Amino acid sequence: MEITGYIIREFTSGSKFRNGDTLLARITPCLENGKTAFVNILDGDEVAYGLTEFIVMRAKSSCCPEYVYCLGRSEYFRDYAIKNMTGSSGRQRVPNDQVEDYKVAISGQEIVQLFHNACKPIFLKIESNQQQIQTLTQTRDVLLPKLMSGKLRIQEGKT
Repeated sequence: MEITGYIIREFTSGSKFRNGDTLLARITPCLENGKTAFVNILDGDEVAYGLTEFIVMRAKSSCCPEYVYCLGRSEYFRDYAIKNMTGSSGRQRVPNDQVEDYKVAISGQEIVQLFHNACKPIFLKIESNQQQIQTLTQTRDVLLPKLMSGKLRIQEGKT
């Protein structure tokens, strides 16, 4: 679900995306393996871009970003996309238009809002956990070499 890093360079080509978008892998075997990411690492209205090996899925006004991500992760949707792949056996891809043609029934706005209200806190908690993991990883990477070299020692029996 997470995007773990990025490189800053000038835009030349690729798929543009922004926070709230879902990135769906389009190529085999990544699509079959469920590679899907929810974009939440950009600053404000920042727009990013990436390779052409993923499809950007964006919520329309009648839907919420969390629903689009859950759709991209759903077995039914992935099965549909896999069945519509084209190309040679080792390099198959799902075309954009196949994803665009996928029909989704959206219940009334009230149901969409209930879904959003239920999912948004979970997505925020996942984002918070990812930030904590990053902080702990950085702390480990600073402390571990010092502990291993003996430059930093932990005194036993002290809390």
